[in-house]
Amino acid sequence: MKRDTNWQSIGIGIVAIAIISLVAWALFHEISKAPWQFITILIALFGALITFAGNLQIQIRNEQKPKKTEIYDQVINFFFDSILASKLGREPKNEGELVQGFADMTPDLILWASDDVLNLYIEFRRMASSNTLGSPNNPILLFGRLLLAMRKDLGHQNKKIDEVSILGTFVNDIENLSR
Repeated sequence: MKRDTNWQSIGIGIVAIAIISLVAWALFHEISKAPWQFITILIALFGALITFAGNLQIQIRNEQKPKKTEIYDQVINFFFDSILASKLGREPKNEGELVQGFADMTPDLILWASDDVLNLYIEFRRMASSNTLGSPNNPILLFGRLLLAMRKDLGHQNKKIDEVSILGTFVNDIENLSR
């Protein structure tokens, strides 16, 4: 992947230099002979460059998606294991295990998570360390926003789902908490 990205960067650089050179040459020598043909070619070249850049962004996103999916899956499983341990007949995580879990997740989230997901994760960690369950940004609702941000980063639209409904998949009476 790294080698492919370097060749892509070199290719974009060569295309950009060629377009700039063509424009400079045409401006100084050929534009007076055929201005409309020049403008048509220039528009086509810029369109091709924009399309190429857009396709490159899509390719990068598609290459990152499996890693993001893996990391988001680990984050969600960690929280579900922590929250639902006693209901699943397991021993709840102690403070050391929770700290270790956060320590393991954070570097991956810093590298791979979208800006929205990372900001919500940082805010969640801050809120979870203080007792603010009565505030509109309590950690439980903030976790719901974090789940929605992860889904959005993976391509979901989230048009018919909000943090209360997504939290309702594993938290009883979530509607009472959000009021």
